Amino acid sequence: MAVFPWQSKNKISPRATFMLTEIGKDEVIEYTGDMKSRILQSLEHKGASTVDSIARTSRLSRSKVEDMIPKLIDAGYIQASRRGVD
Repeated sequence: MAVFPWQSKNKISPRATFMLTEIGKDEVIEYTGDMKSRILQSLEHKGASTVDSIARTSRLSRSKVEDMIPKLIDAGYIQASRRGVD
């Protein structure tokens, strides 16, 4: 697995934030209840969010969210946010 700037040895910084891309916004429409959909729904609802916030609102464990984030970034659904959480 690639190590991104916001990631250290497979752990994502607690301060890192993520947001939907345009592709991700389109994908939210096709909600299926799987992990991907739950994370995308969380980001649509809350906007730029930390891993802990995504885990709370999606009702997934932090480790599951951490596992999914690189996959969702690779698929173009989400991106790291440079502005942080509002």
